[in-house]
Amino acid sequence: MELTEEASLRRDWARFTAVTLLFGFGFAVYSGVFQNFMKDELHATQLNYGVTESIREIPGLMAALMAGTLVAFAESRIAAIGLAITGIGIAWSGFVHALPPLVAVTFFWSVGFHLWATVQNAITMALAKGKEGGRHLGRMGGISQYATIAALGFAAVGAMLMPRNMYLPYFLVGGASILAAAVFCASLTHHAHTGVRHRIVLRREYWLYYLLTFLEGCRRQIFSIFAALALILVYHQDVRQMLFVQLINAVLIAVTAPWMGRIFDRVGERGPLSAYAIGLIVVFIGYAMTRNVVSLYALYLIDNILFSFGVGFTTYIHRIARPGDLTPSLAMGVTMNHIAAVTVPIGGAYLWARSGNYQVPFWVGVGIAGVSLVFTRFLPHGPAPKPA
Repeated sequence: MELTEEASLRRDWARFTAVTLLFGFGFAVYSGVFQNFMKDELHATQLNYGVTESIREIPGLMAALMAGTLVAFAESRIAAIGLAITGIGIAWSGFVHALPPLVAVTFFWSVGFHLWATVQNAITMALAKGKEGGRHLGRMGGISQYATIAALGFAAVGAMLMPRNMYLPYFLVGGASILAAAVFCASLTHHAHTGVRHRIVLRREYWLYYLLTFLEGCRRQIFSIFAALALILVYHQDVRQMLFVQLINAVLIAVTAPWMGRIFDRVGERGPLSAYAIGLIVVFIGYAMTRNVVSLYALYLIDNILFSFGVGFTTYIHRIARPGDLTPSLAMGVTMNHIAAVTVPIGGAYLWARSGNYQVPFWVGVGIAGVSLVFTRFLPHGPAPKPA
């Protein structure tokens, strides 16, 4: 019996929810232990972390080109290819025990990860059919965090039951989960496709979106890398402690992310993203000035909650994009974001190593958040017009 359009759309939502859950679980298992893996297995320094992270982000620079090259494929097919590459690479990582091959494997799976990241939000907006896009983005973000909670719970139990420095099972489970996500993603129908789209889009009218995503890339790299590294390298937090704080973090984001998406639908991007920039300034100043580990944990959690505001960048480009421009514009945004992602990790690691003070990168973050606050004032007032 042939499904109606409404039933077909509901089935696609169910499948894409499964994709989001499986990817969120697999990637959280991997990322929850990766930095401790580098410290315990490879005895990495802060500069090793910075170089690895910068090389990992290089495929993000090619996001617009990759999306343009695959323009003949539906977004769901691009995502399925990307997820398959990511799953294979993450599983492979567990068999690597030296820094050069780890960097090579990380670069390999990062190509797939950035294919997925380029089209993930476009698929969500396509399934939303122009209605309450912010709410759906927030809802999928919350679902991803529930998967992260499950993943970190799994990793925490593993850390208690397995030998202290045994990391291979984490990588194998993470990779298998992401491969399962690729299978579900490949089964999505026409509802997950945004329609005819352009190969590569770089328009002057989208300058504010490009700038804000670049600044967001700087912010994300400074905090996601150096906040965790400060706790691990300076304050000697082990894998169990880091998994516990990431678990609390995932619970908080799961609660706040859907609510955040509804805010953007209701009031638009200008107010919330301005508040986001102010919050980042406060968090960066806190990390740059305090040496109390409990306070650093609190700031770590606050920053990750603020990360939910990132849906505003997608709702803004969805508001202003011409027909056929959404997916290539999101891909160009990923590229702009990764100009920062390639340069900030190694630059911040160099500043830390040269000064001998982990707090120096956070002072840079204060300046970046201040610039972001200035430019959020150029965003339009009020919510986006509702579709007819």
